[in-house]
Amino acid sequence: MLHVMEFDYPSASFGANQLATGAKYHYRFKVQGSGSLSLQYEDSSGHTRTAEGPKVNLGDEGSLVVNVAPKGAVTWAPNLTNPR
Repeated sequence: MLHVMEFDYPSASFGANQLATGAKYHYRFKVQGSGSLSLQYEDSSGHTRTAEGPKVNLGDEGSLVVNVAPKGAVTWAPNLTNPR
């Protein structure tokens, strides 16, 4: 289980108080700047973890899947395009 999850992207962030093991969290956001993505959360042992994600650019759109494995490894699977 993840606790105090915060997802940061250029110019904004969102989060959840907890996310159960195996659960999915869907959120739509608009990239309004350029920069790196990051995920910070507290694991089931109470340790704060931070994972740096890929860089996104103003106007990117598509989908992004972030997977947190049971032992804490984070993988990022972006499927983004930029129509600009």
